[in-house]
Amino acid sequence: MRRTNGGGGTVHAPTPESTGSSVDDRPAVGRLRHGDRGALTELYRRHAGAVYWNAYGVLRSRPDAEEMTADAFLTLWTRRREVEVFGSSALPWLIVTVKNLSRNRLRANERRRTDPLYDADHPEDAPSAEDLAALEEAMRLIRGVIAELPVVDQRIFRLCMVDGLSYKEAAARLGLAHGSVRNRLSRVRLRLRRELGEGS
Repeated sequence: MRRTNGGGGTVHAPTPESTGSSVDDRPAVGRLRHGDRGALTELYRRHAGAVYWNAYGVLRSRPDAEEMTADAFLTLWTRRREVEVFGSSALPWLIVTVKNLSRNRLRANERRRTDPLYDADHPEDAPSAEDLAALEEAMRLIRGVIAELPVVDQRIFRLCMVDGLSYKEAAARLGLAHGSVRNRLSRVRLRLRRELGEGS
């Protein structure tokens, strides 16, 4: 499946067939427990499609499904020492995780629509700075992509994904609209996800 992002580039969206369920994940999970970030990238390439479509089935929103997919793999990384794989695939664990995250996001979206005072960017809902740093390090193989971004997008990525600021806080820091920060960061995430999916 292909679609064009706001910058004119082609984004390759994951397909429902990208399940990777026939592959034995146990070696990768074993390496993951010992802090091997390459194993995280391997599992992402293998299962991101199926995880994405499970999130989309709950949320019916591409941006939210993309964000919950990233959060599911972030959770896999931060909880790597306690993850139990039943059988040979990590996919069931990832699906349970992404569905729980997606239901939480769905409830948050409902509260946002009904309560004008609800703050969707409450810091308690954000990953910790340590978790964000681990995710950023796990994506070290595609650091070159970040270096090629416009300066403002590089700053948004660092503020939101490394320093852990909310969209609202990053927007205030950069003098941009909240929606502009969210949209720009969404495009950055799509580009990073494409690189992970197409990397060697």
